[in-house]
Amino acid sequence: MNCQNCNDTGGSCACGGGICSTGIPGRPRLLSVYAPVIYDEIGINICRPVTVPAEVLTANPSAACARLDVIDIEFTESTTDIPGTTVTNTSRANCSTVVLTNVAVTFQVKLFDRCNNYLTSTIVTANYLPGSATSPDVEYQDPETNPESVTIELYTPYGVGYSEATAGSTVINTVAFLPEGNTVTNGINASVVAKAMNFNTATGTFSAGISLFLRTVYYEAYKVAQEGKPIPPKASLTDDQNTCLDFVESGLLSREIKPLELEPPKCEGKLKNAESPCEQVDGNMVVFNKCSCEENVNPCET
Repeated sequence: MNCQNCNDTGGSCACGGGICSTGIPGRPRLLSVYAPVIYDEIGINICRPVTVPAEVLTANPSAACARLDVIDIEFTESTTDIPGTTVTNTSRANCSTVVLTNVAVTFQVKLFDRCNNYLTSTIVTANYLPGSATSPDVEYQDPETNPESVTIELYTPYGVGYSEATAGSTVINTVAFLPEGNTVTNGINASVVAKAMNFNTATGTFSAGISLFLRTVYYEAYKVAQEGKPIPPKASLTDDQNTCLDFVESGLLSREIKPLELEPPKCEGKLKNAESPCEQVDGNMVVFNKCSCEENVNPCET
């Protein structure tokens, strides 16, 4: 294609101001992404009894089953009487030692009857790994299922997180569901998955087992293969027919401006130069993962 006429409709090109004036359509073969990458991870299972508040159990006498969602995780700071979780350097520069103790996990406890009908929910906080005689819930300490502490070594080649509020002490970021603790950061990140077992309908007590995961995460730039953008399902707003409706009922808009492929052979960063020669780009859009939606399948049954 001759790019002397930049209104040429036979394809797309980067004339005049280069890509700063006309974006490159299409999709790249590889994407350069800046993503949280897991460098090391490990998990532990611990378990202790938890009891539903008496007033909640009294108000729901048909409760026969409990399920758990983790809302928050908190690592207790060390005090005179209660030790806290610590992260320390080792003699090997690329690793850190984590001593887990006094980890408070806040659950949303959901209660169901024998027919699996939802009844109510309540919030309960339970302390795991009680590290001293004065720790919260120390009566649930068990050397096999809920010991005083657990020591783990993690690969931390780029370092760990630090807290400005506590004079630069090391911290473990928690990934849960409260606004202040639902993101991943550089350093060590903790998350918890919970399971309720052996619910006692008379006392409201059950075994609350948790899998506590520690992951060393760093944001890094990587190249990944991709197969195009996902196509979200689109809701219909009305059954009336008019010009605007034709647009409303049509596909969702998605501009095909692709990221730059900076490395050879394309070196597309050079196209920011207005004097660079034109480069013809295939503007055909390819749709992957097409779904006919002909089968009426309940996703909860698959």
